[in-house]
Parts: sequence; C-alpha cells; structure tokens
Amino acid sequence: MDLRAISPVLAELSIPPGPNAFGVRSSGIAPVHDVGLYGAPRWRFHQTMSPDEGWAMETLPGGRLLSAPSALPESLEWAYLQWAEGSRAESGAGILQALPPGEYLLARSNLEARRAPQVLLGNERIPSPANTLVVLDRQPFFSMLIGPDGGAPPRTTHPLIGLVALNYVGESHWTGALFFDSLTPEEAPRREGDLVLVIPRTGELVIDALASFSSEAHRTRDQATWRDTGARQLAKVLTGM
Repeated sequence: MDLRAISPVLAELSIPPGPNAFGVRSSGIAPVHDVGLYGAPRWRFHQTMSPDEGWAMETLPGGRLLSAPSALPESLEWAYLQWAEGSRAESGAGILQALPPGEYLLARSNLEARRAPQVLLGNERIPSPANTLVVLDRQPFFSMLIGPDGGAPPRTTHPLIGLVALNYVGESHWTGALFFDSLTPEEAPRREGDLVLVIPRTGELVIDALASFSSEAHRTRDQATWRDTGARQLAKVLTGM
C-alpha cells in the first residue's frame, strides 16, 4: 500500500493485490451491484435490461459495516495525517486497508454536500432517499454521498469510499460517482473541514453501466479513458483545482 501527496488537496493511493474486505460484486444480465463487505453488502443497486433506464437502490439493514479500523503502518499513517490535517476526515484512514487492489485518488473537497429534492439513479431522477447528500449534479458528473442507515444522512468524519459507474445513464455524457459511509458509527456524525473522497481509477470499484450491452473492446477503451483522464477530471471538479 502506497500513499503519495500530489498537492494539498490531492493524493495518490495504490493498493497491491492481497486480501481485502470491501468492494462490489456484480451479477446477472440485468446487473445487480452489491456494495460493501463481501457476503454481507450494505447497498444494492439494480439495473434493468435497458441500459438507458433508471436504477433502483436498496439500503440493506442486514449488511455489515467496517468496524473501527486498525491503524495504518506508521509511515502511511503519518503521510495521511500530514495530508488530511484540517479536514473533517483526519481519523478513520485505516479503512483504506479494506479497499480492493487498484489505483485511487484521494480528494479533499470543500464542496457542500447538500440535501437535494432528487438524485440521479441511472437515467432517472427520483425523490432523494433520506440517506443521500448530493455533491455534484452537472455534466459530466453526478456525485452523491450515501449513508448506511436508510433514514439518516451519511457521516463524513472518515474517508468515503467511491464507486464509479461509467456510462451512468446508458451513455458516456454522465459518469456516476457514489461515495459510501462504510464505517460502523463510533464518532460524532460531523466535523468542519473538507470531505475526503476516495476516487477509484482502476479495479473493481470502477464499473460500466453498459458492460452487459457493449463489446470487450468498448469496455476496455472506456476504462482506460477513465484511468488516464476521467478520474483526474472528477478530482479537479471536486477539489476546485
């Protein structure tokens, strides 16, 4: 595991192959995406057979959350604390060890996470569930925070783990970036300061809403575009760089 600060608001994180606890499992021709701990996901997203229709979201009360994380190795803990100082997520960095292998960006965002009348789920706007806050809602990105309790907003006092959905509305002009409050509540729900958002560049937390409907060549191209330019573009918008 390697963490490197790029700027005061952006860092790179690399997770090598190895055991991990948190991720997404997708199945079915009309895909179902289970997000959270393997075997006990907290969130479930349903797509339809038509890639340009809306998604459905469930918050599963039986799904488990990450427990209080163990400390990072000392050098990584120090690197994270130096970078995250003054953010609302100075603590909880140990959950980064639960991430699946891949490349990530950590973004400090001062954008307001706000209650909105509606959220975009796939290609449909629905009344906002009580456990969602919207961060971005303008092309090419829709981004929201999602909490583990269906009746309460997400907590933001630790890094929020992202799931990126390419071709979110059935076309490439929207990308969905969904960030999850995945830690068992053991702390105050809110502090002041920047959000810390974990943006996957590669790995299983980057999914393609068109995966069941496009060729392997198209999927590979879209994933490479996200890795090389899209993730940085999202980070730039989130951080105001």
